[in-house]
Amino acid sequence: MSRPWPDTGTGTGTGWDPVRLADLAQRHGTPVHVLDAGRLDRATAHLLEVLGGLGRPARAYYSVKTNYLPYLMRRLAAHGLGADVVSGYEMEAALAAGFDPAAMVFNGPVKTDGELAAAVRHGVRVNIDGEQEIEALEAVAARTGQPVEVGIRISPGLPVSTSADPSYRAQAERAAARTRFGWPAGSPQLAALVDRIDASPHLALGAVHAHLSSQIVHEDLMLTALDRVLDEAAKLHARFGLTEVNIGGGFGVPGIRRPRTGPEGALAALRGEAPFPEEEPFLDIARLLPELDGRMRLRGLDGVALACEPGRWLVSDVMAMVTRVMSRKELPEARWLILDAGNHVTPWSGTGEVHRLTPIGRRYSAVNSTWSVAGPLCYENDVHAAATELPEDVRAGDLLCLHDTGAYSLGRSNNFIRTRAAVVAVDGDAEQLVWGAETGADVFALADPDPAGPADPAAPSGPDPAPGTP
Repeated sequence: MSRPWPDTGTGTGTGWDPVRLADLAQRHGTPVHVLDAGRLDRATAHLLEVLGGLGRPARAYYSVKTNYLPYLMRRLAAHGLGADVVSGYEMEAALAAGFDPAAMVFNGPVKTDGELAAAVRHGVRVNIDGEQEIEALEAVAARTGQPVEVGIRISPGLPVSTSADPSYRAQAERAAARTRFGWPAGSPQLAALVDRIDASPHLALGAVHAHLSSQIVHEDLMLTALDRVLDEAAKLHARFGLTEVNIGGGFGVPGIRRPRTGPEGALAALRGEAPFPEEEPFLDIARLLPELDGRMRLRGLDGVALACEPGRWLVSDVMAMVTRVMSRKELPEARWLILDAGNHVTPWSGTGEVHRLTPIGRRYSAVNSTWSVAGPLCYENDVHAAATELPEDVRAGDLLCLHDTGAYSLGRSNNFIRTRAAVVAVDGDAEQLVWGAETGADVFALADPDPAGPADPAAPSGPDPAPGTP
């Protein structure tokens, strides 16, 4: 049996207006993302209120990879947020959206020499995640004659997710210990990297960076892992005088659920056995960030800024997708609803996350049935839900709202078989098309043009006929 869903994502918004969603779908077609600017403003205000109450320098860098929609980024920049970018084009997009380069950080495991040079030129801080970055930054700094302040990424090596399934816990522990991101806390490799930066006449270590995972909902595990990062930060602060400790993002939201099942749980499901019990805790930043502030003070990090990189937490429930039921299919082993929104526009829905689906557009039966829900792609894994509760009388032509599509949908969408969807922003009574629906021509816009020009539809399409053939 499915568990009840909360009414909102971050807890700062209100429910979607089903009448308005249906009206937008009628005028813009489906599938279509709808962005609620009011939700974004409320989530941002709540975050800034929590940071402002810490009694220390504190800042938030919006994780651009989560959703790079220019309309959304411009609004966040206007609120005074910084930006976390992980590629050169994200840096360019963030600058174009109005983010202050002095309030930007450049993260990620790969940064080209050209991207690093651009970061230094704009005054964007680089958090080092590869030794080769040091050489490139030294070369840039030597040319400019200006020292470059950098940060380093530290990995605590501890899991921040757990489950009643012991095989899942074992997988999580192994993944945390083997991560390719950053350098392990307390390791000789980290010590050698710090010494190398210290020996450079062109670089200055000013920040510690961490990013533990995604959709973190276990606050206790997150704090335990961050304790290791703070221990390293305290030692580095005594040596270098840090200006910032950046704990990254990954703050979980209640609007989506990720199955926490390992091999044992999967095998139990195949056998028809009872699943391992799953709890769904909620990570509250109004409790987490003050707790971290206190732990920093205990380590002598009083004057050091506390920074975070929220992405999903800010924008997950800011967008929802309106999709149409294209087919209702009753089969012996399953009852299917086929939608016009699939993995191409909501890549995570069903494959790694469970999103809420609610019917809109008309009155429905109070009797629910179990449905399997899929997208339109000719691809076996284009499934939103293997079994979910929806009204018994849902039929072709009806509209559904797929909730929490603000994170990792636009940037990760693709045109496999079908084209990408539009985004319509609503701000009070106003609405604006802020991202157009992709067309077939858009898909092939970068293709090498055929030098022979378009085919003549009247020309024969097969091989030349044999001589003498009429």
